[in-house]
Amino acid sequence: MIFPLRTRLAASIVIVVLAMGVVSTIVGTRLFADSLVRQVQQGVEQDLNTAYLVYESRLREVETSILLAANDAEVVRPITVDRPGTLASVLSRIRERRGLDFLTVTDAEGIVIARVTGGAGVGDDRGGEPLVGRVLETDEPVRGTVLMEAERLALERAGLADSARIGVLETPRARPTERSEISEGMVLASGAPVRVGGRTVGMVYGGVLLNRREEIVDNVKQTAYGGETWKGKEIGTATIFRDDTRIATNVLDAGGDRAIGTRVSEEVYEKVVGEGERWIARAFVVDDWYITAYGPIRDLGGRVVGMLYVGVLADKFDAIRAQTVWTFAGVSVAGMVLALVIASILSTGILRPIRHLLQASREIAKGNFKTRVDIDPNAANELVELGESFNFMAQSIAERDERLQENARKMTESKKLATLGQLAAGIAHEINNPLGGILMYSHMLREDLKKEENRENVVKIGREADRCKRIVKGLLDFARQTRPERSESNLNHILNEVVALLEQQAIFRNIELERDLSPSLPLIEVDVTQIQEVFMNIILNASQAMEGKGTIRIATRLVEDGGAVEIELGDTGPGIPPDDIDKIFEPFYTTKEVGRGTGLGLSIAYGIVERHQGSIRVESEEGKGTTFFIRLPVPEQPPPM
Repeated sequence: MIFPLRTRLAASIVIVVLAMGVVSTIVGTRLFADSLVRQVQQGVEQDLNTAYLVYESRLREVETSILLAANDAEVVRPITVDRPGTLASVLSRIRERRGLDFLTVTDAEGIVIARVTGGAGVGDDRGGEPLVGRVLETDEPVRGTVLMEAERLALERAGLADSARIGVLETPRARPTERSEISEGMVLASGAPVRVGGRTVGMVYGGVLLNRREEIVDNVKQTAYGGETWKGKEIGTATIFRDDTRIATNVLDAGGDRAIGTRVSEEVYEKVVGEGERWIARAFVVDDWYITAYGPIRDLGGRVVGMLYVGVLADKFDAIRAQTVWTFAGVSVAGMVLALVIASILSTGILRPIRHLLQASREIAKGNFKTRVDIDPNAANELVELGESFNFMAQSIAERDERLQENARKMTESKKLATLGQLAAGIAHEINNPLGGILMYSHMLREDLKKEENRENVVKIGREADRCKRIVKGLLDFARQTRPERSESNLNHILNEVVALLEQQAIFRNIELERDLSPSLPLIEVDVTQIQEVFMNIILNASQAMEGKGTIRIATRLVEDGGAVEIELGDTGPGIPPDDIDKIFEPFYTTKEVGRGTGLGLSIAYGIVERHQGSIRVESEEGKGTTFFIRLPVPEQPPPM
C-alpha cells in the first residue's frame, strides 16, 4: 500500500522526533550524571587537600611553640646552671600560653629533667623514642604524628590518658574486631634542641593530643563547606581516624552526638591503611552514604597510623541528578508532543521547512544549543508556530545548559578559593617563623650594643620586622576571614600616612602624586592596618605598572546620598586588557614576571573591603591608565535626643 505523502511525512517526523527525544534524554542525562560525579569527586579530593593543609598548619603551630620554648631564656638558664627544679612552673606557663597538652625538657642524653607535672616522674630515659632520638641524633627540630601509650600520656600530664581513652563501637560495614577500647593517643608532636654557645645542652618536646579534639575537623568543615545543610543535615563532614576508629569527628550518630568511637568500612580501611593509598568514592559513613575522600596519616617512621577524611552527603547530588533526568525527560516529551500535533496538520508544501527543522534538531542533539530556524512570515500559520516553538525550546535548553554550567563553575571556584585560602594561611605561617627569629635576635642584639646610634639601628630593625608581622597578620586575616578590629578613623589621614611611607621608596622618585582629598569627610569605622594594606597594594601596583614614571591620582569624596565615602586611586599606566579585568581579583592571578609578584595583593584588598561591607571596582583603558574606586560605608548617626 502506498501512503499519501502527508501521511509518510507525518510518520517520518513522528519517528525522528521520538528517536531524538529518547536518545537525547538518555545520552544527556547519562553525560550530565557522569560529569556531576566527576566534578563532585574532584571537589572532594580538593577538600582532602585542604584538610591536609589544616592538619599540617596545626602541626607547624606546635613546632613553632616548641622552637620558641627551646629558645626561651627561662628554659635555657636553669639547664645551664643545673637548676632544673625551677623549670616545672615555667613549662606550665608556656604550655598554657601555647595551647599544648604537654611539655617536657631533657638533657643532652635524653634523660627527662622537667615536666609540666612537676618534680615527680623525672629521670626517665626517652632517648630511645623516635621523636627524642631523632632530635638528639640530627641536632635539628623534628615534627610529626606520634602514638603514645596511656602510661606515657599519664606520665606527661595528669588526665591525658583519660582524655585519650575512647570506646570502640559496633558500626555497619566495619571489619570484624575484638578491640573494645582505644587507650593510646595520637599526638601532633615536635621536638627541638636547646643550644648554648653552639653546644646542645638538652632538648624540649611537646605536643597536642588529637583524641576528642574537635579543632582541626571543625576548621576543615567550616573552610570547605561552611554551614551548608541539606534537609536539616550538615552537607560536609571531616574526621581524624586512629587506625579504623574515629577519634575526632563532626559526623553525627543517630542521637545527634559526634560519632566518636565508630569505625570506617572494611573496604576503605584495606585501601587506605592496608595499602597506604587514597580512597575517593562513595562510602557508607556511620548511617548514611557520602561521596568521600580518605587519605593516610603516617608517623615519623612512615607507618600508616590513621586516616584523614572529608565527605559530602550523597543524597543532595542524587537529588540533583534525579531532577535533571526529569527535566530532560519533560523537555523531550513536551517537544515530542508538540511535534506530533504539528505533524498531523502538515501538507506537501512544508517539506522544505521540515528539512530545515530536522537539520536544526540534529544540531541541538550534537550540543549546539545556539542553533535556530529561520521563520518565513509569509508561510502558513502552522509553519510559523512550529518554527517559533522550536526556537523557544532550543532557547530554553540553552539557558538551562548555561545555568548548569554556571552552577558547576561556581562550585569548583568555591572549592578552589577554600584551598587557596588555606594555602595562603600556610604561606603566612612559613613567613612568620623567620620574622619571629628576626625579632628575637634583634632584641638580644639591642641588649648587647652600647653605642646609642647602633641601638637605634637595631630598634629600627625590630620596628620594621613588627610591621612585616602585621602585614602577615593581614594575610592570615584574609585567609581565615578574620573580622576587622575597627575604630573611628579619618581616611585622609590614613592615605597621607601611606603616601608618606611610599614616597621614600626609589620607584616613586619620578612619579607625580596628585591629591584631591575632601576636607569634609566624616569619620568612619575601619581597621586601620587592613585599610592601609588595601591602599598600599593598589598604589604599589600602579607604580610598578608605570615602571616608575607617570602620575598617580588620589582623591576622596562623600557620595551623593552621604551613605559612603569613595576613594579614587588612578594612574597613567598602560591599562588592563579587557580580558583580564574580570580576573585581577582572583588569588594568585598576576601578569608580572616570575618572582616579581604573588598575585595576592588585589585579592587581599578585595577581601578586606568586602569584610568592611564596602565595594571595589576598576575602570581601565589600554594605553591611558587604570582607576580603582573603593566605597566604604559611613556609620549611621543616632537621632538627636
